[in-house]
Formats: sequence, C-alpha cells, structure tokens
Amino acid sequence: MFNKFFAFFILIGLFPLLLFIALLLFFSQGRPIFYSQKRVGKNYAVFSLYKFRTMMNNINGPEITEINDKRITTIGKTLRKLKIDELPQIINILLGDLNFVGPRPEVKKIVNEYDFSFLNKIKPGLTDFSSILFSREEILLSKLGGVKHYHKILPIKLELICHYINVRNIWIDCKIIILTILGLIMPTLAKTKVKKDIYKKNPGLVNKITSIGL
Repeated sequence: MFNKFFAFFILIGLFPLLLFIALLLFFSQGRPIFYSQKRVGKNYAVFSLYKFRTMMNNINGPEITEINDKRITTIGKTLRKLKIDELPQIINILLGDLNFVGPRPEVKKIVNEYDFSFLNKIKPGLTDFSSILFSREEILLSKLGGVKHYHKILPIKLELICHYINVRNIWIDCKIIILTILGLIMPTLAKTKVKKDIYKKNPGLVNKITSIGL
C-alpha cells in the first residue's frame, strides 16, 4: 500500500514532465509513445513493463540493448542515459506489478524456478543494487564481448538479489532510492558507495563485481 500511495503522488507531481516527454516523442518520432515488454513478476506472473519508446518501430534485434545500438532514436539516447524512459514504470507500481525497490524483472526466457525462486516471496522493483551497479550495462557487455555474454553478468545479479533479501529493511530501501538518484548525477560515486556497503557483509560478492570491470 505504501508503494501504491507513494507512486500515486509521484505520478501527480511528475505529470507535467511526463506530458512534456510524451508530446516531445509524439512530434519527433510519432506513435506509439510507450513501449511494453513482457516481464516475470512475483509468483512467476507475466506482466507488461512500460517504458517511453526510445527505439525505432518495426526493427528486430536482441532484447538486451547493445552499445551504440542503431535502433535507438536520437531523443531515446538522452532518455536512456537519464533513465527517464523508465518513469512510466510508476504505472506498474500502481498496478501492483512492481515495488519501488526490488530485483529488476527479467524477460521470460531467462527466468527459471531454480535461480529465480526468490520470486515466490518478493516482488520485482523499479531499482535495486544491480540497477545502480549495472546502470550502463551495454558498455560493460561491450567490454565482455557483446550481449551474448550476458550469462557472465546474470549470476552476479542473482547473487546481488540474494544479498538484498538478506539485508533488506526500510532503511536499506531508502538508501537504494537515494543512491539511485545520486547515480544519475555521479554514477561512479554511487557505485562506490554500493560496493562499500555490500563489502561489510559480503566481500566475496564485491570481488566478483570488481572482476568483471565494475
């Protein structure tokens, strides 16, 4: 109820910005303004995750975005960099699909009931430790050799989720929200603070994060 209540007032407060972006997208790249993708939520329920559309229409490609992806529009690049394209996910919070803080929902083909068993007890979220650390995931994937190497990142994301479940409380959630906002302005500082916080309880996980170049 807190998530829905908070999301309602944020949606009202951000309405002028959301309307401006919607009009900007409509006049610059046409319809549709929004993009939806099927993701897996709590208890493995599939839902539509909403975003502002940042890619060209009717162009096929991998579900995971690559660096310098030619499908991304000029305005889309800016929206993605500032994470503004994800603001419509506040609607997902109102619908009960997401919490503000929780593991980012994955596409169905990646999810299995063994690695993602946490979905039986926790709802996905708008942001979490992974959102901060992997904020420029396409750059990291490029260094690792492309999107086909996503399997190198996924185990670390899953371990970050387990860590979050073990330590989560209202203060941790507030800290994640604050660091997410900080990450939009000073991403390196936000990542450093996240790793420092994780290191207190799980130094081995921080070593794995560092080993892939984060």
